[in-house]
Amino acid sequence: MDELRLLRALGDETPLPDEASLAPVRANVLAGLARRRRPRRRFALVGASAIGLAAAVAAAVTLLPTSPPAPTVPGGQAQSPPTSAVAPVTDAVRLLNFAAEAARAEPAVNPRPDQFVYTRSSVDSNGGAPREIWLSVDGTRDGVLYDHGLRIPLAGCKDGKAVVIKGDRVVPGLTDDCEPHPAYRSDLPTDVDGMLAYLDANASGSEPGNVNSRGKDVLRLINESMVPSAARAALYEAAARVPGLSVVPDARDAAGRPGLGITWPPPAGSEADAEPVVIVFDPTTYELLGTTFHAIEAQAVVDQPGQRP
Repeated sequence: MDELRLLRALGDETPLPDEASLAPVRANVLAGLARRRRPRRRFALVGASAIGLAAAVAAAVTLLPTSPPAPTVPGGQAQSPPTSAVAPVTDAVRLLNFAAEAARAEPAVNPRPDQFVYTRSSVDSNGGAPREIWLSVDGTRDGVLYDHGLRIPLAGCKDGKAVVIKGDRVVPGLTDDCEPHPAYRSDLPTDVDGMLAYLDANASGSEPGNVNSRGKDVLRLINESMVPSAARAALYEAAARVPGLSVVPDARDAAGRPGLGITWPPPAGSEADAEPVVIVFDPTTYELLGTTFHAIEAQAVVDQPGQRP
């Protein structure tokens, strides 16, 4: 049996949660959003008018998942279940499917090809300067990276050519052959079977399909690229079909934010003290926070490199 069929077979043995089991989670998500006001990763378009911004905010509010009807008690009076009644998520498949449902509820972002995906992230919890990167939406325009006090130009690929960069400098007059790498991944499948096929066709490592390679491939797609909500949901559902995942209930991302984590065993041959990668989700909203090594603090679409939301 090939790896794709094995993953699908394993997925078929692990049914997705039904509406009844997801209903209390929706209520918990909304309760958490109401009581928490921390800065969060944003998917937004920057550079539009104030009226456009207000419309985007209104759309975001409208598209939040709605609360299920409260159960009734004898006499017809509605009674809301207490938040504490929601069972903790201890299963990786459930956690990833909740994250997929949360992703699908997010409003769509449709950037122009000439814009840039901005990502601000932390690489440790010691309060160092954040990493900031601006990547071309369609991959053809030059971006920029601010990291460890350096400003590093990033070459776009236009007409099959990209400028040559050494260190933090563009080499005048030199170009390399290239292919564009869009930062907005509109090319990704939006269904789980299509996503599994995409991951298999673009697998990294010497053993495509093993849990460590698959985890790295998922992270490569979501760390500093913007993945449309439907494709991101399919990515989480595809990851849920990978065997060997486990939940870390007390995980923290690289910025020190607490969350629910998903991890997998280190690959064979790793050092005895090798620290596994943990993908961390918000414990209330199931929004992706990042990993134990790289925390995503903000993401937005902007009009030019250097512009911040």
